[in-house]
Amino acid sequence: MTLNLPSKEEARLCASVVKEIARAKGVTDDPFSIGTLTTTVARLFNRGVRERDALLSEAMKIADIPVARKERYAHLDKFRNINPGTIDLSMEPENERGHQQQ
Repeated sequence: MTLNLPSKEEARLCASVVKEIARAKGVTDDPFSIGTLTTTVARLFNRGVRERDALLSEAMKIADIPVARKERYAHLDKFRNINPGTIDLSMEPENERGHQQQ
C-alpha cells in the first residue's frame, strides 16, 4: 500500500488556513485548538475540498472552537483578582485575625 503525501504547496495551503482561523478565533497559543483545527482542515482536504476559500469556510463551520481564549476561561477571571490575604483572613478564627485580643 502506498501512502500519498500532500505536496509542499498543498501542505502550505492547509497550514495557511489553520493559521488564519486560529488568528481569527484568537487561539494561536492554544495547542489543543490548533490540533483540532489541523485535523479538521486535513479531513476536509482529504475529502476533496482543495480550494482555499472553500476550505476556509468549511473549516470555520465545522471547528467548534471558542472565539477567543478569554471566552473559554472567562469563568476563571473572577478568581484572578482575589488577594490571597483576603482568603487567608476569612478562614482564620475571629480571635486570630492579625491582631491580638485585648
